[in-house]
Amino acid sequence: MTTHVLHVVRAFSAQPTLGDALSAALPGGADVHEAPLAEALVSHDVPDVVWVSSADAPTVDAVRARFPAAAVLATLPARASTADVVVLLAHGADLVLRDEGVVLGAAGIVSLARRRPLASTS
Repeated sequence: MTTHVLHVVRAFSAQPTLGDALSAALPGGADVHEAPLAEALVSHDVPDVVWVSSADAPTVDAVRARFPAAAVLATLPARASTADVVVLLAHGADLVLRDEGVVLGAAGIVSLARRRPLASTS
């Protein structure tokens, strides 16, 4: 089965690095879409995992409400505090990482994808 990933972007595109890393790590590979928040919230995607880079509480709330069955990875700058991490967990993130790098983001996505049933199949 292909894992469907939605990357909610603010300032950077993770492709093609993200797709390459996920294809190598996930059985069936990954189908990755990237979109800014406004576009992501009106999409017809049914992602298995949503990665919110440069996350904040309102964004995590919106993503959790729009994609309730998806696992949510939120990333923060490395300088973020423990309190920042706890806030995002309280707002529904399944995993919060203090590093916005693509390789670590891919590892977080793989970890979440392996631990939950997939929302969709292809």
